[in-house]
Amino acid sequence: MINELIGTVLQILIFALIPFLVYLFQKKTAKGFFDDIGLKKSTKRANFLAIFACLLFAAPPLILTLVSNDFKAIMIDPNSLTGKIREMGMGVQTLFILLLMALFKTSLAEEILFRGFLAKRLIRMAGFVKGNIIQAVLFGMIHTVLFAFTTNNPVFLTVIFIIPAIGAYVSVYLNERIANGSIIPGWISHGLANVLAYSFVGFLL
Repeated sequence: MINELIGTVLQILIFALIPFLVYLFQKKTAKGFFDDIGLKKSTKRANFLAIFACLLFAAPPLILTLVSNDFKAIMIDPNSLTGKIREMGMGVQTLFILLLMALFKTSLAEEILFRGFLAKRLIRMAGFVKGNIIQAVLFGMIHTVLFAFTTNNPVFLTVIFIIPAIGAYVSVYLNERIANGSIIPGWISHGLANVLAYSFVGFLL
């Protein structure tokens, strides 16, 4: 448990280091960094929509896992994150690790780097639609590459590209258009979708 906590803190710091160094180089000061990457107050409307959005993103892969033995085998593979959680068994320690990884190690770290840093800069360079599409495609591709080490199933890899990519696009829309540039809605949506997926595969499947 301590190792996971340390690993989570280190991953968040590493994912925040690149944005921080770029900001420091450009601005010559650390002042305003958190506001620049969107770690600031969101709006109630954006947060509510983020909760609804997480259900849309979590549902398709979970449904496919239920109806496809191939998908199920991939999700419970011992080398996958969900497979490792499944092997731990139900317990307080497992639940703590699940929440730590779902809400902070993956979602918060990724939201800081991809939505707080990359998306905002791409939008400034290419405009909202193009910049958002580029970051969404990159986010989907990274998930596909990571899962390619576990499976070569083309249908699964396609789904694991499309769902995160759509999620990334919608998150940026919520962040930039409704939440005044805050990345909190994206974090809510991403984190809750992870919690649902990890819990379903780990404890219910």
